[in-house]
Amino acid sequence: MMPRTMKERPLLSEDKTDLFEKTWKEIKRRSVDEWEPTEEDANWLIKTVESLKIGGKWTMPAGGATFEKVGADHLRLESMVTNDPLNSMIAIEKTKKVGEKAAIRIDIEKAADFVLFHA
Repeated sequence: MMPRTMKERPLLSEDKTDLFEKTWKEIKRRSVDEWEPTEEDANWLIKTVESLKIGGKWTMPAGGATFEKVGADHLRLESMVTNDPLNSMIAIEKTKKVGEKAAIRIDIEKAADFVLFHA
């Protein structure tokens, strides 16, 4: 029997993955789900998105996340460069919630594909 390649081998055991997922869900619940954006938050995001051309980029200073404008009212997470991934993900999730209030679509589904951690 041939050994499995690194690509086939999971990085974390299923138990650890479940633990991380449960921990993230609890942190997200407390930090994002129980938080409500203000009208000022929504208006600020609307103005920021309106100021970008399609293809333009906006980088969140606090989160190290870069979004690309892909439609009139549509941002897509392009990358995240951070030494604080937890707070970056919280900032990204809050931005998505502000987008919902402002009727701006914010796609973050590909976030894990474009993450760079700094030590």
